[in-house]
Amino acid sequence: MRIFLLMPESSSIGFKNLIRAEPLGLEMVAASLPEHDVTILDLRFEDDLEARLSRERPSACGIGCNYTIDCYPVLNLSKRIKQVDPEIFVFVGGHHASMNPGDFKDKTVDAVVVGEGEVTVRDLIDALETGRDPSGIPGVFLTRTGELDKIIPRSLIEDLDTLPLPRRIRKPGNRDGYHMGFQHPLALVETSRGCVFKCTFCSVWQFYKGTYRTKSPGRVVKEMKQVQETFVLFVDDNFLLDVKRAMKIAEMFKAEGLKKFYTFQARSDTVVRHPEVIEAWMEVGLKGVFMGVEKVDNDALKHIDKNNSVENNERAIDFLQKMGIDVWTSFIVDPAFDHSDFEQLKMFIIKHRLKTPTFSVLTPLPGTRLFNKLRHQLTTTDYRLYDIAHTVLPTRLPLQEFYEEFCSLYSLPYSKIELIWEGFQAWLTRGLSLRRLFGMIGAARRLAEPEAYLKAHM
Repeated sequence: MRIFLLMPESSSIGFKNLIRAEPLGLEMVAASLPEHDVTILDLRFEDDLEARLSRERPSACGIGCNYTIDCYPVLNLSKRIKQVDPEIFVFVGGHHASMNPGDFKDKTVDAVVVGEGEVTVRDLIDALETGRDPSGIPGVFLTRTGELDKIIPRSLIEDLDTLPLPRRIRKPGNRDGYHMGFQHPLALVETSRGCVFKCTFCSVWQFYKGTYRTKSPGRVVKEMKQVQETFVLFVDDNFLLDVKRAMKIAEMFKAEGLKKFYTFQARSDTVVRHPEVIEAWMEVGLKGVFMGVEKVDNDALKHIDKNNSVENNERAIDFLQKMGIDVWTSFIVDPAFDHSDFEQLKMFIIKHRLKTPTFSVLTPLPGTRLFNKLRHQLTTTDYRLYDIAHTVLPTRLPLQEFYEEFCSLYSLPYSKIELIWEGFQAWLTRGLSLRRLFGMIGAARRLAEPEAYLKAHM
């Protein structure tokens, strides 16, 4: 059976030039269909969808919808597919689709895959190929005949080692376009799923039902041997949740000579308690650590159930900087911030000399507990604004002042001169194209310019 898996063009504002990663979820689903003719189309690079549909005539098309802001682009894609051939079976999957399957009750969408997709999509495709009724398949919501409250739950995959290796896109030109800042070329690797912490703003633990499952160190080594890129981002939500396992993986990477430039996400309390694991990973090429700092005072951390402290954040930042590790910190900007809150955040960034902080406006994502808790306060349900750069809740400051303060956060660390210098080095040493270089510099500059930001966001 011929199947297209589609990664939609991102509708985010500005960030797509700073980070553009491979569609690992679609690559995992493609790998679970070895007996079928599967093509992954990353529409961030390709613009000939209608021509390929007409020429290759797939029987089914699956579209990934992980983020709320991708909902409307996904529905537009399904419409385009049906206009070419109404008989193509269109299904949607991913985080947002799983948590909000009712958003896709549209005549151009046939089904929604709810939850992890590898096994469910395989069962769905097998039913379509043999002419069986797919209505009883766990994790499948048929949009025309199904009822949301009657979706049969699909159990989470117990042993992640049973999953096939991702079928990575190898078409010339595609891999070259995946990057994170000036880290290029970039590959994504998943070694675990889920997180045991339950931060109020996070949708990940809800998607994975509060569980944490891992691939064995041996399986991780096997997967890494498939990776050809220089830079690797581990997509685990908490890479160091099992410190012994993380140490074992580092030891096996060292023994196998798998030395690349690695970045992973970790909590600051783990970094503080286990500096030895950072040191072990430095031996095999650790380049950066993502840390969700989120807030700069302990009461605010308690309010979002972070289960951490400002002291741990400060100690971890200081340790990683002294070790020469890039520290990627994320902060949540609350719509209730006043000028003093913004000033406190700026002082934290300056004090700790943070070079690559990221800032997101607190956004109750549809389908999460936070959304249900705050839905009566929402100022809009337009999904185009659920991009963590807009506010969808009332602001304490006048709206223009809020956005001006938000933009000014980016003007602190993102120096134009440093961006140009770092980009020039990447261009010299890693073949970064001038077009992408100036695109990334321009995107970072726009984030720090209030006038341009306000024009795009208000």
